Amino acid sequence: MALSFCVLCGEVLIAYKSKEHLCMKQLILGILLTLLPGITGVLSAGQLQYKVYHNARFDYSISYPAKILFPQGEATNGDGQRFLSKDGKAELIVYGSHNALDQTLTDVFLDEQRRTEAHPHRTVTYKLLKTDWFVVSGFEDETIFYQKTMLKRGIFKTFRITYPKTQKSTFDPITTVIAKSFRG
Repeated sequence: MALSFCVLCGEVLIAYKSKEHLCMKQLILGILLTLLPGITGVLSAGQLQYKVYHNARFDYSISYPAKILFPQGEATNGDGQRFLSKDGKAELIVYGSHNALDQTLTDVFLDEQRRTEAHPHRTVTYKLLKTDWFVVSGFEDETIFYQKTMLKRGIFKTFRITYPKTQKSTFDPITTVIAKSFRG
């Protein structure tokens, strides 16, 4: 094998004993195309495919991992959707609601942190309040929860995901993707 210069394309060439030559771009492309099926197979096995749920009534959208969380059908009033894992232990709910009680975002933010009859063992480990949204997360007994709520033009838009602590390594990265995808 010897290097030379191609007068046709201006590229550095590799000349073989058979006097055939290839442009470096063609050689690199050939190598990549040969290796690519094996590489992409490895990459896609480690990545999740996300689908987008869009709610027309309250105009929000959210991505969910299509092979991990399965839609259970939109609510009859059209406010949102519930998604469950195959084993039923992880749940994502997303919904919109009119601010009929004229609450501030701060009011709802504080309410979501309180222990109530419905959530007597709730422990908040993370909370963040911004101008038009908040996040509250933590655990209750052996279940992790993460909630993000937005208030825009008098409409609350919320998603909440819950999953067992034993599935934390699976659902923590999924929750990050879902949270970043939530739009409204």
